[in-house]
Amino acid sequence: MSSGTASTSNGARLDGGELAELATALGRDYAVERELGRGGMGVVLLARDLRLERPVAIKVQLRERAADATHRQRFLREARTAARLSHPNIVPILHADEAGAFAYFTMPYVDGETLAERVHSRGRPPVREVVRLLREVAWALAYAHARGVVHRDVKPENILVERTTGRVLVSDFGIAYEANTSRLTGDDHMVGTAMFMSPEQILGRELDGRSDLYSLGVVGYWLLAGQHPFEGAATPAMLVKHATEPAPPLRTLAPEVPAGLAAAIDRCLAKEQDLRWPTGEALAEALGAALGELADVPAQTGGDRLLDEREVSAVLQRAAQLQADAARRVEERSLTGSVPAPTTASLLRVSEVQAAAAEAGIGPEFVALAAAELPVGGALASPAVSAGAEGRWAVRLFGADVRQLVASRVFRAPAKAVLDTLSQVWQASPFSLRLLDAVGPHPLDGGALIFRVPKFSYDSDGSGRVVVGFPYYMGILSIGQLRLTMRPRGRDAIECTVTAELHATIASGRRMYYPWVGGMAAVTGAAVGAAMFMVLLPIFAALATLGVFATAYGGLHKLNHVAFAYYRRQAQEHLETLLADVDASLRAQAVFGSLPAPRSALPPGDG
Repeated sequence: MSSGTASTSNGARLDGGELAELATALGRDYAVERELGRGGMGVVLLARDLRLERPVAIKVQLRERAADATHRQRFLREARTAARLSHPNIVPILHADEAGAFAYFTMPYVDGETLAERVHSRGRPPVREVVRLLREVAWALAYAHARGVVHRDVKPENILVERTTGRVLVSDFGIAYEANTSRLTGDDHMVGTAMFMSPEQILGRELDGRSDLYSLGVVGYWLLAGQHPFEGAATPAMLVKHATEPAPPLRTLAPEVPAGLAAAIDRCLAKEQDLRWPTGEALAEALGAALGELADVPAQTGGDRLLDEREVSAVLQRAAQLQADAARRVEERSLTGSVPAPTTASLLRVSEVQAAAAEAGIGPEFVALAAAELPVGGALASPAVSAGAEGRWAVRLFGADVRQLVASRVFRAPAKAVLDTLSQVWQASPFSLRLLDAVGPHPLDGGALIFRVPKFSYDSDGSGRVVVGFPYYMGILSIGQLRLTMRPRGRDAIECTVTAELHATIASGRRMYYPWVGGMAAVTGAAVGAAMFMVLLPIFAALATLGVFATAYGGLHKLNHVAFAYYRRQAQEHLETLLADVDASLRAQAVFGSLPAPRSALPPGDG
């Protein structure tokens, strides 16, 4: 990162010259790449540790603030305070130093986003997820409080969620208060963020860990109710309300929240410290008890279906095939005898099949994807052929080993806006897709959304005529489902990939190949042979018949390639249209506002 500017929330700027100077000062140990975030104490940059070859986050105090002795001492105190805390849910400090006119400290780079960004990009999380997030923060705060450290600025912007694991980490101890240390001049003034401040913070009273639990209660209130306790009030009025006015009980705004969970949050927001939870551990235990009120939700997929023996076998084979495709080892693996057979004649749940598949090295996400492809209440398709045989049949049918159609597009918009627009566009005509299942975690964390393609009908628009469009080309290729995956591409940018599997296409092509190609060639050869017998000797007539048969077989074989190539190309273009229409709708929304609700072209229950 050597050009451009970065600004902090207090108006200070880190211009191109400062960035170059900083990069030079740190050049022996770190390679600065880009800005990650900003705060009142400095700028956080992404860099690479040149000695250990790992990404790190560097928090840099700006030159004009570092020149002030008090600000510099506060900045270094943050490093010292956080360095004393070693907990799985607290961002640790790796190193602190000075470089030229800059003071800085380094932290492990957390590949994730703040809780505020997460809610902005994908909406409020489910209740069970909210409880998990709050419990991990409560444990982190309990650890800090036991060591005399009060955070004083617990808010969604200071709570990080790791992308791959979902682990929660508390960050930014820049205004933390240590009970056992002397306070810096100027520390007695009110600090924090107005919407999350405790009454004692606002009134300038002595603080302890219960102040942070009040702020965490506001975070929980916001997550569960979708608004703050005193939403809409101007900052001065909000401070007065937090200091003096009881917060509306959570269930008055969110009656669907379980009573025990709502009571735990409401207790956090008590005005008197003695009426709140005494410790973070006590709050975490109360939140854990509240989980018992929630209905059991399978962790891996939207439904833990019961599968019979044939379905278990098909799912295991399909899951292994998906995993092999993802690892680009399709031609090297065969599924024949490579997966364990069901040990009972009874039904098994998808979660049980996932446990069995793990013994064969098959990831649970691939089992979930394969289970999502199974028809519900319908006939099970014939067992899949081995990966190698399927590849050979793909070449025979298509002229190339093609088993997937894939289209990708990067959207320069928040992930939540992309998902909202996608749901509107894809469910409306001419696509009329329906969400079948959500597999694994949220799509931004590696999960997938499975959409059902509507069945093709000759008068899908109600006009009684053949409509050649999206359902037509998907139906010709026997594509019944599409899979959507998403991958962040920087701030407010997301890459969406839609995949159509051609396994059913290959299976149906195998069944029709010999009746079509061989049958038509045989009919042609027989017809020509009968005519030859009328004018040629039998031996010449037989040779001519064989030649005609071979020519006809080869010609029909090539014709088959041409036909499949055409339909594949059309289906590929329609997948790209799926994404292009979402992009166009996002641009339209930027100009005209939100789109109307989607209107399906299919009658209820169809598709």
